[in-house]
Amino acid sequence: MDSLARDFRYAVRSLSKDRRFVGTAVFALALGIGAATVAFSAFYNLLFNAFAARDAGRLVVLSVQNAESGGHPEMNLQPLAGSLSDLDAIRSQNQVFEEVIGYHRGLALLNDGKDNHQVYVGSVTGNAFDFYGVPPLLGRGIIVEDGKPGAPPVFVMSYRAWLAEFGGDLNLIGKSFLLNSEQRTLVGIMPQRFQAFGALQQVWMPITDTRGAGGNKSESSVDTMMARLKPGVKIDAASAELDVIVKRLAKNKPEEFPKRFTARVQTGTDFLMGAWGIGTAGGPETEHFDVKHMLYDLLAGVLLLLLIACSGVANLLLARGAAREKEIAVRTALGASRGRLVRQLLVESAVLAVVACAVGCVFAYFGMKVVAAAVPHKGQSVGGEAVIGLDSMVLFFTLGVTALTTLLCGLAPALHAVGRDVQPMLTGSGRGTGGESRHGKFRAGLVIVEVALSIVLLTGAGLMIRSFYELTHIDLGFNAKNLFFAPVGLRSASKGATGLQQGDARKTVEFDRLKALPGVTDIAVNNSLPGYNPGRRFEATVPGSTRSETVGFDGCSENLMRVLEMKMESGRWLSESEVNAAQLVAVINQTMAARFFGGENPLGRQIQARGFDEKVQPARDAYFQVIGVVRDIKDYGPQVPVLPMAFVPYTIKGGGLLFLKTKGDPALLMNAVRREVWAVNPDAIFSPQMGPYTDVFYGLTYSTHELGLTTFTGVAGIALALVVIGVFSVMAYTVSLRTHEIGVRMALGAQQGEILRMVLRKGFVLLAAGIFIGLFASYGLTRFLASQIWGVSATDPWTFGAVVALVVGVGLAACYLPARRATQVDPLVALRYE
Repeated sequence: MDSLARDFRYAVRSLSKDRRFVGTAVFALALGIGAATVAFSAFYNLLFNAFAARDAGRLVVLSVQNAESGGHPEMNLQPLAGSLSDLDAIRSQNQVFEEVIGYHRGLALLNDGKDNHQVYVGSVTGNAFDFYGVPPLLGRGIIVEDGKPGAPPVFVMSYRAWLAEFGGDLNLIGKSFLLNSEQRTLVGIMPQRFQAFGALQQVWMPITDTRGAGGNKSESSVDTMMARLKPGVKIDAASAELDVIVKRLAKNKPEEFPKRFTARVQTGTDFLMGAWGIGTAGGPETEHFDVKHMLYDLLAGVLLLLLIACSGVANLLLARGAAREKEIAVRTALGASRGRLVRQLLVESAVLAVVACAVGCVFAYFGMKVVAAAVPHKGQSVGGEAVIGLDSMVLFFTLGVTALTTLLCGLAPALHAVGRDVQPMLTGSGRGTGGESRHGKFRAGLVIVEVALSIVLLTGAGLMIRSFYELTHIDLGFNAKNLFFAPVGLRSASKGATGLQQGDARKTVEFDRLKALPGVTDIAVNNSLPGYNPGRRFEATVPGSTRSETVGFDGCSENLMRVLEMKMESGRWLSESEVNAAQLVAVINQTMAARFFGGENPLGRQIQARGFDEKVQPARDAYFQVIGVVRDIKDYGPQVPVLPMAFVPYTIKGGGLLFLKTKGDPALLMNAVRREVWAVNPDAIFSPQMGPYTDVFYGLTYSTHELGLTTFTGVAGIALALVVIGVFSVMAYTVSLRTHEIGVRMALGAQQGEILRMVLRKGFVLLAAGIFIGLFASYGLTRFLASQIWGVSATDPWTFGAVVALVVGVGLAACYLPARRATQVDPLVALRYE
C-alpha cells in the first residue's frame, strides 16, 4: 500500500506539470463517461426500474388483442376493461395471479373552499394501494373499507399536486374538499415518485362497490386491470389462462368484446414502452416505433462513444509516453521492474479516469435533465414513475466504466512504454528517441478506429435526422396552421363529463361565445383528432358486393372541410341541413372510393356500416348515401398508408370536439377560451391538450421519434468532437516529432505549401482509412435502426455521403492547425533541435 501511495503522489506531481495534456485527456474521457452514464440511467430506469411498486418485476397489465384489425399486433392491444364482477371473476378463477386490481381515469375539479383546481383523478379498487405497496408520505392510502357502500368519502393526493397547488401544506390531512361536487376528506399524501394508475394522476379516490346496495342495479367499472404474477409464473402461461377466463366472460356479453380476440398479459415495462412507442394511436397499420429497441441502440451507441474517447486518450498517453522514454529507461537501469513501471503508468491513467469520472458526472447531471425532458409522458399508466438520475445503480455503473477506461486507456500505452530495449534509449539523444517509428503505426491505428466508430454513430444520427425530416414534412392532406383545439367538458363536473355533452354541440351557449371571440374566423365540430385518430371503426360494405373492410367513421360538422382546408375531388361536402337532421349521408376519401367502387362513380351509391346504430339493441346496420369524395388525408398519422375513411354528420352520435380557426397565433386564445366557457359553466373542465393544434399534433405524433433523434444526435455530436481532439492531437505530436526533418526540408528549399500538403496528406490518409472501415461497418450496423427510421433506407446514399463530407471537412480542419504550425518552423532553430 505504501508503494501504491507513492505511485499516486508521483502521478499527481507528474500530471500537474502537463496541464494541457491533462485538460485534453480529462475532457475527452469526461464526455465519454458522462454520455455512458446518461444512457445507462435511461436504459436501466426505463426498462428495469420503471416502477416504485413492490415486486415490480412481476407486475403485469391485462390486455385484449383485436384479431380483426390487422397491422402490427402490438398496435391492437388495449387494456382489459370491465365491471367489478368481471374483475372478481378473473381474481377467483385464475391460478397465476397473486392479486388483481382495477382503475379508471378522468378529469375533475377539486375545490378547497377558495379556488377550483383542475386535477386528474384515478378511481381505484380498494385493494389497489396495498397491491402497489408504496407507503404514503403523510397519512394513509386507500383501503378496501373505503370502497364499501356507506363508507366515508375519502381521497388521496399526489406529491406533485400537494406541492404545486397547496404549497406543501402539512395541515391538509383531514381537511374536507369538493371533488366532482362531492364532499371528500383528504386522508393521505403519496411520495414524490408515486404516479401509479396514470402518469398524470394527481388525486385518487376509491371505487364504490354498489352491487346489491339498496336494489341498485348499476355496477361500477374499470378501464384498466393490473395484476401481480405468482412467483415462477411465466408470461405465456399467464396469457393462456387469462385468455380462457376472458373468453368465458365474453360469451355472456359479446357486445363488449371484438368478434375475434385474444386476451394476454403484458409486463409492466412492455405496457409502458408500448404506450410511448406508438407513433400514432389506434391506426391498424401503424408502424411500431420500438422505444425499447431504441434504448438498446442508444446504449450500444454510447459504448462505441466510450471506445472513441478511450482511443483518443490512449493516443495522448502514447505520445506522452514516447516523450518520457529516456525517463523510463533510466528508471529501468536503476532496477525498476517492468511490472513496477506498468503499475506506475496505470496509476497515472487511473488518476485521469477518476478526475474524468467526477467531471463526467457533472456532464451527466445536466444531460439527464435533457433526456428526462425528452421522454414522452402521455398520461399512460405508471408512465411517470421512472426517474432518470444518478441513483446508486447508475453510480456503480459509472465506477465500473471508470475502471474499464483506466485499463483501456492505460494498458496499451504502458506496455508500449516499457517494452523496448533500454540501451538505445539511454544512448539516444533528444526526447522520444523511439519517436514516430516506434509508436506511429499504433497511434495511427487508434485514430483510424476513432474515425471509423464516429462514422457509424454519425450515420445512425444522420438517418434519424432524415427520417424525422420526412415525417414532419409529409403532406397530411389538411392544414393545422392557425387552428385552436378546444376539448372542453361542457356539462357540470358533478355529472362526471369530460367531453362535449350529447346532442348538437353548436346549440350550446359556449359554442356561440367561442365563435364570437375576436380573431376567430370559423369553428367546427369533429369527433376525432385530424391526422392522429379518425374515430370509431366499423365493418363496411357496398350492398350487393361481397367486399368487406373496416372503415373509420369520423363525425363532423358541415364546416370542417373549410376549417381544415381539405380538398374535394368530386361531389360536395355535408350541408348544414343534413348535419342538423342527422341524415345518413357520407363523404368518403379517395382510398375508400378506389377500394369499394373501383373505377365506378361512387356518388349516389350506398355504404352499409354494420352495427353502427347502437341505440337499438341489438345494434343494427346503417346505410349511408355517398355524396362526395374528398382528397386523402393522413388520418392515422404520417407513417401509415391512407385507409378507407367516411365523414358523416356528428349529430348522428352527438358530442364532439371544437376546432377554432383563427386569423393569428391560436395560442393567444387560451385565456379567452377559458374565460368564455367559465362565464357560462363554472364547473367546465379543460383537457390539458387544449391549445394550438400544431402543438397537440406534434406532441402526440412526433415525441417518441424526437426522443431518439435527440439522444442519437447528441451522442454523434460528442463522437465528432472526440474525433477532432484525436486527429488534432496525433497530428500535432507528429509535427513535433518531425520538426528536425521539416527544418532540413525547408533548409534544402522546400516551400511552405509543400510542407502544408505533406502534413495534410498524412492526416487525410488516416481519415480515408477510418472512413472506409466506418462505411463498411455502418452498412451492416445501421440495419438495426430499421425500427427507428421511416421514409429513408438504412443505406441511404445521401446520408452516407453527407457523413463522409462532414468527417473529411472536420478532420482536415483538425489537421490544418498542426500543418500550419509546421510551415512556420525556423530552419535554423530546427537544425539545432537535437
